[in-house]
Amino acid sequence: MCGIAGFVNLDGAPADARVLSAMTDMVRHRGPDDRGALCVALRGGMPDTALGFHRLSILDLSTLGHQPMSGAGGTAVMFNGEIYNAQDLQAELEQAGDRFRSRSDAEVILALYERHGIDAVIERLDGMFAIVIADPRHGVVHLVRDHFGIKPLYWTQCGQTVMFASEAKAFLAHPSFRAEIDAAHVDELLAFRYVAGEGSLLKGVRHVRPGHRLTIAPDGVRSVRYWRIPDHPDTSALTRPEAVDRLADLLAGSVRAQLRSDVKVGCQLSGGIDSSLVAILAGGVDSFSIVFDEAKFSEEQWIVTAAAAARSASHRFSFDGGAFIDALDAASWHMDQPISVPNSLALWLLAQRSREHVTVLLSGEGADELFAGYARFANADTVDVEVFIRATQFHSDGRLAKLRPGADLRPAIDKRRALFLEGRADQLSNCLKYEMQTHLVDLLSRQDRMMMAHGIENRVPFLGRDVVEFARTLAPQHLAGKTVVKDLARRSFAAAFVDRRKAGFNLPLGQYFRSARFVELMEDRLLPGMAARGLVDVAVVRRWWRRALSAPSTTEGFWIPVALELWAQQFIDRPRPH
Repeated sequence: MCGIAGFVNLDGAPADARVLSAMTDMVRHRGPDDRGALCVALRGGMPDTALGFHRLSILDLSTLGHQPMSGAGGTAVMFNGEIYNAQDLQAELEQAGDRFRSRSDAEVILALYERHGIDAVIERLDGMFAIVIADPRHGVVHLVRDHFGIKPLYWTQCGQTVMFASEAKAFLAHPSFRAEIDAAHVDELLAFRYVAGEGSLLKGVRHVRPGHRLTIAPDGVRSVRYWRIPDHPDTSALTRPEAVDRLADLLAGSVRAQLRSDVKVGCQLSGGIDSSLVAILAGGVDSFSIVFDEAKFSEEQWIVTAAAAARSASHRFSFDGGAFIDALDAASWHMDQPISVPNSLALWLLAQRSREHVTVLLSGEGADELFAGYARFANADTVDVEVFIRATQFHSDGRLAKLRPGADLRPAIDKRRALFLEGRADQLSNCLKYEMQTHLVDLLSRQDRMMMAHGIENRVPFLGRDVVEFARTLAPQHLAGKTVVKDLARRSFAAAFVDRRKAGFNLPLGQYFRSARFVELMEDRLLPGMAARGLVDVAVVRRWWRRALSAPSTTEGFWIPVALELWAQQFIDRPRPH
């Protein structure tokens, strides 16, 4: 897990090493173990391309894993993530005549590219990755993001300069970039809590979408989709017990592959079924959890149960209002977008405290989106597409109109409808595919930012390619209500554990928002900031906040504009780095 930053001057202008250094500084938290920089010439003459890297050492902790890593032909590679089949690929390449200096995944990617080209790299890799390959022989730079968007990769173009980075904040250090809010995405952010697809809240800043690669050449940028979430449900013809057996084998294999590390690995353990299954299969590694003093919100009894079943040493960290307030500004900076789900701040604390013990954590992300774990999937077969899309809309059109007069959600709905209509299977399968391309990508982004802020690599065994491919073959009756996952959990846990109502990861927000520190923050900084920025009706936010102070169930209603203002103060108002 690492931090990438760099740029290409399409007009051949010399790359400024000082600018590269400043951009690389912005992602140093992602890789505290090593730093590298390289300037290369894509078209001969002066170096016009700059590559900066911060390394978090996970495999081969020696200096042989230093990046950017260059090959004999002049190709340079930067790689953030883990390749779970790297050992198999290395053995295959060695048999073909390649010789390796290290055990790093980056060297495997470099050798695979130099022998077979970009298509082979993409086709053969199983893992989570953001990859940059600068190839002076062909005068191009490739940007590649993994199949599901586990690892982030941003890009933007300012004039004749194309920039790329693991986190958008790196662009703030380039003199050509100006941080502005993209007003076209504000309505979607306020309604859905995140921006779907390639766009972002920063004007001109885009994600390399999951399953896509970009090629940067002197004549511009070209995007290619190299992988799609498969559409082949109900092709396995497995009985329910057979489906559970198959899931057990594949998930166990995915966990084994993701335990590969030269540093200590642990598990995030929420007490829910998904993370508990991962902990069971990880076989005795330490587990790390957030708990609350308020019994209504704490899952501690289930965490203790799961840790005992997994033979795991349980590390439980208490989260309270002080920790919530303390993390607001720093977490907003690291998130790269508004912290629209407040429990992200608990993940911040979890990563901070876990880093005292481990460098890698496994988590249960992806299970709900693969195996229909949310209540909104219950009637998916009979629901209209737009009704399903709007099921995750946090503010109704009426409330949004009060918060932001003149708001228009139609562009966001149309964009999301187009994503939904990429599905070519039964309606439940299409709903799950839509979730994987929208909600899941946002969850993975949250995990990455909160973990990497403290130098923790997060891995997601449910998103191993074999597990995903298998899930996409299952008949609706094996998916509805998360059937096969729950049946697998019954092999390790009692019915009371498996069949309890899904709790989510809720915080006692009413208590936090009534604290003197938060009241002061709202009155002194946030409400005045909103009023000056003019994106929302500050009188409506104040009214909702006052209501939330006496009715805790309404607390999250005003949180999204609060999160937007916190982010804007960090990204728009913050002085530019020198």
